[in-house]
Amino acid sequence: MNKTVVLSDLHLGRVTTYARAPEVIEPLVEGFDRVLLLGDIIDHWYTRPQQVRELEQRIFSVCKKAGVRQVMYFRGNHDACTETGEEFALIDGILYLHGHAVYHRLKGDGCPATRIKNLNSEKFGSFRLGSRVDRHVWTVIDRVYGSIPMALLSPIAWPWPVTQRIKALVQEIAPHGGVRGVVLGHSHRPGVRKLGDLTLFNLGGWMKNTRAYGFIRDHEKIKLVHVENRSHTLRWGHVLHEGELQTPLIGSRSGVLDAVAKSSR
Repeated sequence: MNKTVVLSDLHLGRVTTYARAPEVIEPLVEGFDRVLLLGDIIDHWYTRPQQVRELEQRIFSVCKKAGVRQVMYFRGNHDACTETGEEFALIDGILYLHGHAVYHRLKGDGCPATRIKNLNSEKFGSFRLGSRVDRHVWTVIDRVYGSIPMALLSPIAWPWPVTQRIKALVQEIAPHGGVRGVVLGHSHRPGVRKLGDLTLFNLGGWMKNTRAYGFIRDHEKIKLVHVENRSHTLRWGHVLHEGELQTPLIGSRSGVLDAVAKSSR
């Protein structure tokens, strides 16, 4: 799996997203071996169960048609009640997760995956599915939300408590080190932040009040690239960040826990 692309926060099914249909991602996933869908891909809060199943099938059909060999689906807070999916994955020195978990204290015992799953079940579980469908007040709130720039709603792109929670989670997942990057979404605030030996990448969001980015990895080369929306056709735009990450050797003293998710569909 040499070429990987990561997308997040499409919020399919919501009125204020640029992702009007799963098929819009086809030009973005063409030419990649692996696609990571990093949470909030389908907005379960604004869709009925039957719509969710249809949208999921269409997403995977689009990827298959584009020649993608592996698709990994991650649970975000707006699609936490999907039956299958990953809480996070640590692949070749990069930790991927939706990101909502770093805004909450993970209660209980057990490994991070178990505690994040419990958080999803308790706070963002099946009771959220379709909870805002046909509720006029939420339609109005959503439109108002989509008209206010995210930089005003959330003026600090990388709040100190969040960066500290990210560092703590990385340490817990890979206590022996080896993690060089963290890719996440959730906050809809795209950007890059250097944090010691870690480089943090936020993919932003596809809502109309922010910008969406994709994370691309080809061997050790990495890019954070803007997803442009011109005439309702999505394409890759300017490169916000470009560089290389050294892959830690698994099994070495500075190696990394291989927590690759196994939910390829």
